[in-house]
Amino acid sequence: MQDSLDSVIKELAYEDLPKALRSLSKPPSKLFYRGDRERFNELLCAKPKIAIVGTRKPNPYTKSFVATLSAQIAKHNGVVVSGGALGVDIIAHTHAFPRTIMFSPASLEISYPKSNAKMIEKMMKEALVMSEYQKGYMPHRFSFLERNRLVVGLSDYVIIPQADLQSGSMQSARFALTTAKPLFVLPHRIGESEGTNKLLAEGKAQAIYDISAFIESIFGDSYNEDIGTNDEVLSFCAKNPRFEEAYARFGEILYEYELMGKLIRESGIIRLA
Repeated sequence: MQDSLDSVIKELAYEDLPKALRSLSKPPSKLFYRGDRERFNELLCAKPKIAIVGTRKPNPYTKSFVATLSAQIAKHNGVVVSGGALGVDIIAHTHAFPRTIMFSPASLEISYPKSNAKMIEKMMKEALVMSEYQKGYMPHRFSFLERNRLVVGLSDYVIIPQADLQSGSMQSARFALTTAKPLFVLPHRIGESEGTNKLLAEGKAQAIYDISAFIESIFGDSYNEDIGTNDEVLSFCAKNPRFEEAYARFGEILYEYELMGKLIRESGIIRLA
């Protein structure tokens, strides 16, 4: 019974919107939402809220980065905000769950995109999914930009792990810059993720070279305490090294840590579980 009650579409009037959204140059007149009522208040009031948005076709390096970073944000009681899209967005939601907020480009009786329906419906029951569109609304081209302004607008920080030059994620970057939100990107090799590399080259974004250092800068020293400052293996693997690099340094103990559930090997990269 609780699940069915929590998944009912509810309405949030303009005067009840978070101040960050009411402060937008084009604020929503109201919002619709689905989610756990208790978590609704917790997530909207949580600090910090961190937007993670990016390409629908992330490379293995980006996938591992997003998974590790999102899990660490949630572990430290931050909230990941994104748009539910394929690729970076849904990876971020999945690994931050249930400490995540999704803004949909469709009305909330629709799980959009269908390929992510299972996770979106899970968020509609146990996290929070929001939209400014009334029943029966399917996305148009501009809907994604409108959604992205809400994702960025609600957030305290914006992270774009990977993006092409001509992409919706770069529109999100521009919105972050115009609203003075701290903007971070993942550095890539030349010829990859040309959008984020351009932001770095122009000094418009900061690079995240070390996840543990980034988390510590946002959340304080608790990050190093949580992973165990006396555990050299976990401290090293928090930087997402390639497996070969970690194995050359620590050897067979990596397999033991995997079996213990402390580490995950994904696409040749090690990340904390």
